[in-house]
Amino acid sequence: MRNVFLFLLATSLFFTACKTEEMEALELNEYVNKWLYENMDMLYYWNTTLPAYKKTSTDPAIYFKSLKYKDDRFSAIFDDYEEILNSLNGISASEAGFEFQLYRESSANENVLGIVLYVKAGTPAASLGIKRGDRFRRINNQQLTMSNYSTVINYLFDSSTSVDITFSDYQNSIYTDRPTLNVGKTSNYKEKPIYLDTVYNIQNKKIGYLVYHFFTNDPGDNSMQYDLELNSCFEKFKQQNITELIVDLRYNHGGMMSSAVNMASMMVPNLTSNKVFSYTEFNQNYTDYFNSAEFKKQSSDNPFVDNFALTIDLPSPKTDKIPVQNIGNSLQRIYFITGKGTASASEMVINGLKPFLPCVLIGDTTVGKNVGSVLVNDEDNSKNNWAFMPIILRYFNKDRQSDFIDGFAPDFFIVDDYKHQLGDTGEELLAKAIAEITGTQNSIKQGIKPIQNSLGTAIQLKSETGKLIVQKKAIQLYKKRHQLNLAP
Repeated sequence: MRNVFLFLLATSLFFTACKTEEMEALELNEYVNKWLYENMDMLYYWNTTLPAYKKTSTDPAIYFKSLKYKDDRFSAIFDDYEEILNSLNGISASEAGFEFQLYRESSANENVLGIVLYVKAGTPAASLGIKRGDRFRRINNQQLTMSNYSTVINYLFDSSTSVDITFSDYQNSIYTDRPTLNVGKTSNYKEKPIYLDTVYNIQNKKIGYLVYHFFTNDPGDNSMQYDLELNSCFEKFKQQNITELIVDLRYNHGGMMSSAVNMASMMVPNLTSNKVFSYTEFNQNYTDYFNSAEFKKQSSDNPFVDNFALTIDLPSPKTDKIPVQNIGNSLQRIYFITGKGTASASEMVINGLKPFLPCVLIGDTTVGKNVGSVLVNDEDNSKNNWAFMPIILRYFNKDRQSDFIDGFAPDFFIVDDYKHQLGDTGEELLAKAIAEITGTQNSIKQGIKPIQNSLGTAIQLKSETGKLIVQKKAIQLYKKRHQLNLAP
């Protein structure tokens, strides 16, 4: 009898504990949702469209979706602040070593096919010889299908130390599997934005070529390492006296606005400190504060205007100003290679340079993100791991142009060619840019042409497409002034 009593007591304590944990989770959700609403009301570009606040313990991701303006495609929420912060700085907790595109294999079956877009330097995938254009159909011995790919593909991103991938050869409409590769993952992998930079000498033309995969200043250590490396790249272009430039942004989904300003400053003709790169429009909260005497006492910045930069400013303790290596006066035009995922900071560079020199686009239509976000996390409650990126501004170029919500259409539409490696002058999009520069005919045959529409890239599957992250001192002052007290 005593054993029965102990069992009933233990069971009672177990259910009590479960009930307590459930109640704590609901209370935390209620807190997080209030935190979300108050911040959205303060920061959101479309804050006048918010519904009236109602206390709720629903899942924060679902609640956040209910707050978004109907035309807002880009505000995003994340359940792990540290993970998204690292991602924005190019750091992956568990990196399989390559980016990829998914396609439906054929209209005749439900299989899904992955094609490698590029392999990341210093990863086991690179040492194994995996390369752009390789096709895979199985992960951990599971065939990718329309019904399971969104789950199975996560084996590439999870915390496991390795993953089995089965690549396939395709000939005469038949796929033949290769021996399965065990691909090790790299922990806390730091990817650099510059994937490739080189100079081609073709028909007496010196052509600079830059493949740039995302915009961020540094790996989160305030060193400005990546902007300085970009500056060094343009210094090399200058020293080699290039007269033509191709900037490959086909896989660039955006990033930090400050890095976009720095890149554009390296390419604009007649660089001066008062030349306008962009104008910014905020909600009324921001607008009133930035126009106030209070703000003007604290800062001499003009948050409504971003000029091109003459220097890359290093923060303390190594405060310094590194001159921008500008090649704009050597260029008559810039060729941009774009894709369906080219977004945000990439589009900002194109939009900001259009008033100053011709921008020729080759590839596919861009995403169409003419708005910017700020990363918001809860600094007062360690139990709240959520973070979100609300749209807080819309940007315009110096001619007040911002009308590309449907994306920038290319001047020359060409399907991405996975048959050639990036930087190979036979690669379809690069070959077209070179042909336009040299005035020759592009006779390269189109590479792989997928039968069905894309199901998304690795970057799209891991996070929201199109990040333009704003890190202005003025915005930090505004957030500090309106610090929210949401303690339960």
